[in-house]
Amino acid sequence: MTERGRLVVGSTHRLTIVGLCLLALAITLVKPNPLRAQAARELTEGTKALFSGQYTKARTLASKYLEAHPQDASAHVLLARAEIAEGKYQPAYETLRKAWELAPSNLDVLYYLEKLCAILSQMELQRLLATSPDSFRTHQVLAESYLARHDRENAEKEYQAALRANPDSVEILDGLGDLSRIEYKFDAALGYYSRAAKLLPRDYTSAYGIGACYLFQHDLPRAIESLLRAVAIDPGSAAARLALGDAWLRVGRTEAAVTELKTAIGLDPNLRQTYTLLARAYQKLGMTRESQEALAKDQELAREEAKGAEAGNIEESHPPAKPP
Repeated sequence: MTERGRLVVGSTHRLTIVGLCLLALAITLVKPNPLRAQAARELTEGTKALFSGQYTKARTLASKYLEAHPQDASAHVLLARAEIAEGKYQPAYETLRKAWELAPSNLDVLYYLEKLCAILSQMELQRLLATSPDSFRTHQVLAESYLARHDRENAEKEYQAALRANPDSVEILDGLGDLSRIEYKFDAALGYYSRAAKLLPRDYTSAYGIGACYLFQHDLPRAIESLLRAVAIDPGSAAARLALGDAWLRVGRTEAAVTELKTAIGLDPNLRQTYTLLARAYQKLGMTRESQEALAKDQELAREEAKGAEAGNIEESHPPAKPP
């Protein structure tokens, strides 16, 4: 098969997958959901029509109700769900945006808005695959999609295809750097990050990535140099502050380590590793009470993680944001 033939087959396969994902998402929004709030009594008929597949009737009833009650968020949700069922995704998005403006904390509004955005995202991906199947953006989106599913092998293939299409893309170089670092291929990661840094000296991702790689390799002077640059680029990065605090602690700059670690906690109080390092730093400074308090917080977060894991609700941290 020719290269062009393989490209067409590959694109068709991708479009089929995206189409199935799109259909599944749309069906999810029409089915009854436990997050659905109690609808107003007048909307009961419209809700029944929606669940029985009478989407036009449901949309008509919701629209009529909204003429008299334009501030009712639940009516907007019903209307949006009917519009989604009819394939009217853009009007549904506008309807849900109105509902969000009326009730920004409404769980139904947030739930269906998130799901609809996923549909719209899939549609844009479908369009991208159809119009530019071998563009670097297409390969980038596919790489990120594979990475989200923890399929690193295919993610790397797509990133490499993206890099061939655009060798000077800082985003792609950083993506490959992150992926290599996740797999502990530090030399390869440093190669990608260094190329990115050369193209964009004030690129935070490459600065942090280089620092984290050197920290893993125990090359502390170069780790500190890069992490200081990362902090200068993004002072609000808890991950960079944590990594820099770790580096300072390793070279005996304990007070500097405490400063960075406390700053990291202020930025993100749930970074458990920060408390572990802080307890160690306080112990070196002879601050026993503070060390015990930091260790207690570390143990508290550990218990919360264990509970979350048991319930199946714990989310995996993105490795690039978690220094060694």
